[in-house]
Amino acid sequence: MRANSEGDGNVRTLARREFFLRWGKRLCFCLALTALGLAGLRGYAIWREKHLTAQLQAFVRQNDFRSAVLVARRLLALDQENVAASFAMAEMAEKSGQADAIVWRRKVAQLTPEDLANQIAFARTALRFNQPDLADQVLNTLPARAQQSVEFHQVAGAEALVRRLPAVAEEHFAAALQLAPDNPHLALNLATVRLASRESRIAAQARGTLVELTNQPTVRPEALRALSTDALAHREQASAQKWSAQLNAESGATFADAILQFQACEGTEEAAPLFRALQKKAAAGAATAAEFITWLNRHELARVALLWSATLPKEISQANPVPLAIAEAHSFVGEWNELRALVESKEWGDFEALRLAVLSHALHRLSPPDRPSIEAQTAWRGAIKRAQINPEQLVALAQLAAGWGYQNDAEQVWWTIADSNDNNRLALSALQRFYKAKQDTRGLLHVAQRALQLNPNDLVAANNCASLGLLISGDGTARRLAYKLHAEHPANRAFAATYAFALHTEGKTAEGLRLLENMSEQERRQPALAAYYVVLLVENRELDRARSFLVDAERATLLPEEKQLLTAATAKILTQENTISQR
Repeated sequence: MRANSEGDGNVRTLARREFFLRWGKRLCFCLALTALGLAGLRGYAIWREKHLTAQLQAFVRQNDFRSAVLVARRLLALDQENVAASFAMAEMAEKSGQADAIVWRRKVAQLTPEDLANQIAFARTALRFNQPDLADQVLNTLPARAQQSVEFHQVAGAEALVRRLPAVAEEHFAAALQLAPDNPHLALNLATVRLASRESRIAAQARGTLVELTNQPTVRPEALRALSTDALAHREQASAQKWSAQLNAESGATFADAILQFQACEGTEEAAPLFRALQKKAAAGAATAAEFITWLNRHELARVALLWSATLPKEISQANPVPLAIAEAHSFVGEWNELRALVESKEWGDFEALRLAVLSHALHRLSPPDRPSIEAQTAWRGAIKRAQINPEQLVALAQLAAGWGYQNDAEQVWWTIADSNDNNRLALSALQRFYKAKQDTRGLLHVAQRALQLNPNDLVAANNCASLGLLISGDGTARRLAYKLHAEHPANRAFAATYAFALHTEGKTAEGLRLLENMSEQERRQPALAAYYVVLLVENRELDRARSFLVDAERATLLPEEKQLLTAATAKILTQENTISQR
């Protein structure tokens, strides 16, 4: 029995061993197949992404934006941080004039922080879509080596022009030209800015440069356009006629160039035939017809615009944006009943929100001044509701309301946009201008808070939150933010000034003064900073020193709370002077 038992045990052991070996092999085989499958899937995914990227680049090169968008979206579905797809979306949005180009440029810049070209492209796009504050913020955060590039100076110069700082723009364009002296576009930019110089010698040199640039095919139209505009501005009719005629002979001449030539010839025998030619060109399509009517409206010729628009075929006069231009003409001449008839019970398709806005405007004007029209308010609410579908039309509504003088309505629409995901930076820029004009400190703080919410790395918005918060309430949150900004960026003068005021609100005026006195006297004499310096000096009983900065401080454009601080400080200085004079 023992022998049999041992034999049976060996058999069972061998059987188990064979079983485990057999299933072990099967398991290894399955694992190998799985690994191969996963590797194949990964390989396929990589191949697919490369294939889609190649497709995308081909469609972009062919300007086939519709196909490119479809491919880009497929790539982003595979990888939300795909740089090529995000870059293509930015390019296509910008070329089609869509403001969400800013969103995509921002994403590309964040995905490629070391790629300075993408950072500068972000600033350029922000500038194009009327967000100079954002462009300025991006440019100021670039490293020093990027700020020595041609591209940087080009964008910085353009931004300075938007801010109406021609001297700064000239400095940047000159720096760019020095880096690339053979670039005709840079020479054109610099010469165009210098045309407006108050020094006749510099302006004359700029004209000479532009005349030379007319021999450069790549910039010839722009040079002719600048010379024509300059001649018109200086009422040099012969020169204006000469340059504008050459401009309109160019193959790329625009309808606006045809208007420029007519303006150059006004009052001469050539004006009448040019005006007839202008009308003929304008009637060729809805876009040019609207542009012509708008130009007539802006030149106190709204009545002429209405007479001419009545001659247009229906397929032109009823095609957008012509009805809106005609509506503006009725508004300019005060024909409110006619304006109401134009838009009431009509349908403007994709532009229905604008039709309702115009109807609201007409009904408002037809209502008694002291009794708001319910119908007008209903139409306006309907316009906002319809515009929610298209963010660009919300922007148009805000601009229309501001232009018509309905500032409260414009403010509400801008906030609707600011609280959304589209065009919020544009809205915040508009609201900032609005509140600055109203001297509304709380409104400005609200704007800064929303800007900081949108981008926690926005240092300008953070400093505005701190400084405005200190002015309004002087609370601990604003002081802590001021401290944080100064601690992280001790060389920044604006942050140092805010922190100095924060110390003052905490009863540490002497410490705040020491911060300000670390700056040069020239910096302290800048009007806005001088105002705060005077306030702190007076609080520290340094009245004589404060008096020496008072003239600089009084040149500052101040908010009401700042004026109150400066007025109180000035009163103490005057009290001291009166006391001395009575002795």
